[in-house]
Amino acid sequence: MKRKSIITLMFLSISFSLVACSSNKSGDESAVETPAETNSATKETDSVEEPTDLTGVWVSEENEGSYQEAIIDSSTISINWISDGGNTSSVYWVGSYEAPSESVNEYSWISERNKEQTDSALLASSDDTKTFSYKDGVISYEVSALGTTTTLELTQTSTEIPENPSLDNSGNKVVSSESEQSLYDITYENISFFTDSAGTLWAQAIVEVTNTSSSDLFLDYSSYELRSEDGTIIHTTSSSFIPYPDIIKPGESGYYYESVMMDTGTPTEGISISSHLSVAPAQNNIIRLEVANTQIYDKNDIGSIDLHGEVTNTTDQVLELLNVAAVLFDNENKPIGVINTVLDTIQPGENMGFELEAYNLPEDISTQDIADYTVFAYPSQFQF
Repeated sequence: MKRKSIITLMFLSISFSLVACSSNKSGDESAVETPAETNSATKETDSVEEPTDLTGVWVSEENEGSYQEAIIDSSTISINWISDGGNTSSVYWVGSYEAPSESVNEYSWISERNKEQTDSALLASSDDTKTFSYKDGVISYEVSALGTTTTLELTQTSTEIPENPSLDNSGNKVVSSESEQSLYDITYENISFFTDSAGTLWAQAIVEVTNTSSSDLFLDYSSYELRSEDGTIIHTTSSSFIPYPDIIKPGESGYYYESVMMDTGTPTEGISISSHLSVAPAQNNIIRLEVANTQIYDKNDIGSIDLHGEVTNTTDQVLELLNVAAVLFDNENKPIGVINTVLDTIQPGENMGFELEAYNLPEDISTQDIADYTVFAYPSQFQF
């Protein structure tokens, strides 16, 4: 996860004058300008400066391998956190830019945040507006985190505007969040509701992510929101949408899942889910344990299921807090839920049994509802 990265990133130590035209000499109003006067007026006209141009690339000083990079075009300022030697780029700000109308040494403007392009970015500022100041070749602005505010300064490294992400059908720039959408496809996304025997309303959110890249991908904790048909947000979650597993191979699918209690009276009809996923190239090699002898069966006459099996530590490492998760599928091969547990220390070569209970699924679920399942066994592999 990015906890350390967020803290490191967020605490980086971070008039135009017109030439007056020559007036006619006092005395004779009909006097004719001399050639010298004409040449002087021409020179003064030629000396009028163009408005200050801030378009291009601007960067802050590097701090422990991290810095901010801004790209300014004719109407937009886009700022990214850059880390991991330039391999990781996370959106911090996308907002409006108003260019100076004169040649200036000092200038400022209030940028209005583009919420559509930043709401899904975990490291983005949540401010509605941000004031940017320019003075003597430096752009500065405030960055706040954990109750502390610091001023970050950027200097220009290029006057060229680099090729930006692809354009949508309207010709607008498509700015990805912390992950590049080209790395993966969301191949299934669903929200469903059920009420348990105690009368508690539950929501089940599930998103299937398929790795379309040529490298392993790290799935970090992410977020989503639920909306009614009129667009009203009825539920949000932040950094608690859990992936199973946390690293997937090219062509493999991973599953974000959450089963959460809802307030009584929450609408359940016509509800849609919008997920905001944090996916990036994996920095660690995948560690998966061998799973065998699995069996799923009905727990009792009322309902619910259990899934048993065993894992073998085929690595040469002692593994602690081993995640075992089963993704359940219906007869249309759609994921319907995840059941999981955490095992304690397992030694190299050791076999260990596990039992997965459906405590976060509808109470009346049975083996008749489950056409197939996939079990993953893996240690948590964090990425900073």
